[in-house]
Amino acid sequence: MKPLSDAFSPEVMAALAKPFEPRDPQIAEIIPGTDPRWYAVEVFASAQADVAAELVKHRFGIYIPEVDETVVKRGRKFDRRVPLFSGYIFVFMWPSIQHWRWVADTPGIIAIVGSLTDAEIDIVRRVENQKRPIVIEVPDAEPEPDPEPVRGKSKKKRRWKGRRKTAKRPARKPITEADLRAEIITTRAWSAFDDLLDLDSEGRNQTLMRALGLS
Repeated sequence: MKPLSDAFSPEVMAALAKPFEPRDPQIAEIIPGTDPRWYAVEVFASAQADVAAELVKHRFGIYIPEVDETVVKRGRKFDRRVPLFSGYIFVFMWPSIQHWRWVADTPGIIAIVGSLTDAEIDIVRRVENQKRPIVIEVPDAEPEPDPEPVRGKSKKKRRWKGRRKTAKRPARKPITEADLRAEIITTRAWSAFDDLLDLDSEGRNQTLMRALGLS
């Protein structure tokens, strides 16, 4: 009987040599016949990043919107990035008892408080990116070649007056929300999330609770 090394390629033999890893039953999977949703999950603010990392490890979709703010400490200003909703993360999951239990039993989670639609999450994304304009790189304009002199009987060389001006490189212009609104012809219902950037941390959390129908 021929050895296995003669029957399989080195790549296959290397894969067979790896230790067997059984499937983790705690990993989130698609559940047929159900529609996933975004769920707002209350967590301890100090454990927000650790909870998100743990859920990502188990293949749950995670979204933590952030906002830039300026704080004054000891007479100096500092810019920092903080969660838009302190103590809350959004988890994309299927409404099954197993997934619900896995999320609820994750250390650092207080409760699953409610769900949001994709449209509402899109509004939060838009608000989060509102003050971060998109910058489009404009390629350099190639100068047009000089026309060749007309060949005739005269032996005199044709002289050109001055030099042809080359096109200047246009400056990069950030595209703001106002520019996008001018290009898009549509209507959108007003949402309480539109005013998030004008509120403090507590006000943003209250807005989230109203969106979830909890206040």
